[in-house]
Amino acid sequence: MDFGNIRGCVAGIVLALAAVGLGLPPVDAAETESRAQATRLTAIDFKECEPYQVRAQIMDLYPENGTIVVAEREIRALDVVGGKPIKTEFLTMDGKPESPSAFKVGQYVWVKGVLHPDGFVAAFVVQKIVKPQEEKFIYKPSVESQAKARKNGRRLVGPAAGRN
Repeated sequence: MDFGNIRGCVAGIVLALAAVGLGLPPVDAAETESRAQATRLTAIDFKECEPYQVRAQIMDLYPENGTIVVAEREIRALDVVGGKPIKTEFLTMDGKPESPSAFKVGQYVWVKGVLHPDGFVAAFVVQKIVKPQEEKFIYKPSVESQAKARKNGRRLVGPAAGRN
């Protein structure tokens, strides 16, 4: 085989791979953009929805379609035009605007919006918060119940001892 033929084959393979490699990213980018637009709500009938609020941890992020999962609910951003424009606010702990890409799995957020009949939440506000404190429950029996417990305990022991 001739050196010129090898060089021609290598150049052809490199060009073919470059064409394939360069051809894919724009298609993927267009698909991602169209998916994000498809899940962003541009119209909603609020009469069908119920108010919804939750303080919980982000379970999953789907940047390709612009949704997050909090408390096992899909959270979608609003971008409603017509009448009074409504757009979802993504906020820091201080209440300052932040991009949706700044949110990470495991962070605690406060979500305020409406629960759609289809099961997703149309969010008005998604704000980062500190981890909520769990309430500690300390059981303190009342004096009356302590007396009943002692009395019942004596009854159980008393008749058994008398049978011997």
